[in-house]
Amino acid sequence: MLELLVSPFNDPYLNLAIENQLLESLENEQEYLFLYVNNPSIVIGRFQNPWLECSPGNRTKTSLVRRQSGGGTVYHDIGNLNFSFIRLNDSYSRRKNLEIICEIMKECRIDLQINERYDLTVNYREKTYKVSGSAFRHKKNRAFHHGTLLISSETERLIESITPEKQKIIIKASGTSSNRSDIINLNTVLPGLTMDLVIQAFKNWFEQEKTCRIRNWSELEWSIFSKTEEVKKEYQILSSEDWILGKTPAFSQDISRLHFPETMGWQIRINKGIIEKAPQELSFLIGIHFGRTVTEEELKLKIKNTKLFGMTDDELFSGLISLIG
Repeated sequence: MLELLVSPFNDPYLNLAIENQLLESLENEQEYLFLYVNNPSIVIGRFQNPWLECSPGNRTKTSLVRRQSGGGTVYHDIGNLNFSFIRLNDSYSRRKNLEIICEIMKECRIDLQINERYDLTVNYREKTYKVSGSAFRHKKNRAFHHGTLLISSETERLIESITPEKQKIIIKASGTSSNRSDIINLNTVLPGLTMDLVIQAFKNWFEQEKTCRIRNWSELEWSIFSKTEEVKKEYQILSSEDWILGKTPAFSQDISRLHFPETMGWQIRINKGIIEKAPQELSFLIGIHFGRTVTEEELKLKIKNTKLFGMTDDELFSGLISLIG
C-alpha cells in the first residue's frame, strides 16, 4: 500500500536524511510517497562539481546540499514541492510515479506531460516549460525516485543561485553536468495556485484511492523519528564539507591570472577536495583543502616567506585565496 507522508520540516539536510532512512528501513509491502518543502538551498547531484554548478563561496542564506542520487542541480525554496517515491525494486517505475503526479495535478486544473528525460513539463502560451526534474537511487532491493515541482519558487533567485562562479576557471572536470531548461512556476500557469492547495490535492487523491492511505504522524512521532541515531548520522554526513565538497570528482583549475603573463597556463589539480598537484613554484599548495572553511587558515600557515615574482606574502595570499578559497 502506498502511504503519503508530509514532512513538517524545512531543513534540507534533515529531509534528505529522513528520506534515506525511509529507504533503509523499508519492509515488504511498504511504499511511501514522501513530500517535503525545503528552505532556500542549492541541491547538486552526487557526482557533480559544485564550482561548475553554482558559486559555493558566494551564497547568502542558501544551503549547499549534495544529495545521494545522481542527476543535475536544482534549487529548492518554500515555493518548490519535493516528492519522493520510496519503493521496492519490483514495483519501481519512474513513469508510473510521474503519472501519479500528473493525475493529482489534474485536480488543480494543471495538465502536465512527461518528456523523454522524465521531466514534467507544461504548455503555456504556445511554449513548453519544465516544472519538474527528477533523479533516483537504487540500493539493494529498493529505490527512491525523487523530484521537484515548481509552484511559486523565486525564479530570479533560482537562476542567480545556479550560476557558476566566474573567478574559478574549471578545466578537465569529470562528473555530471546539468542540462538547463526554460522553467515556469505553476502559479503563473494557474494564478492563485498555492503550496497548500497542491498538498491538499495530494491528500484528496490518496483518500480516494483504495490502494493508498495517508500516514498522519503526530508532532511527537516526527520528532522521535527525526532524532533516531540513523537519521542523525545521515544528517551529519549530508551537512559536512567532507561530503558536500570533498566528494567532488577530480578536476583541474586554471590559475593563469595569479600573476599574468608569468603564470600563463598554470594549473592546479584537485582530488577528493584537496589540492594534489600544483606548479613547482606553488608546491606548498599541495595538501590544502580547496574551497573550504579551513582553506584560509591552511594557506596562511604555508605561505610564510614565499618569494614569488616580488610579491609580498599578503599579495600572494590575496591572489591565491581568490582562486582556491
